[in-house]
Amino acid sequence: MADEKDTTTGSYNLQIKIPVELKEKLELLAKEAGVSLNQYIMFMFIRETKK
Repeated sequence: MADEKDTTTGSYNLQIKIPVELKEKLELLAKEAGVSLNQYIMFMFIRETKK
């Protein structure tokens, strides 16, 4: 896993390895929600960290 800080935007680039089956499930959920995979995963991270 690698993370790299982008000092111009204050954001991070995060790469993770996940099983193909999980990626496919997340892609399906993102498609059902009408958003990109990246947007869907960001939504999930934000939702879970607000708990």
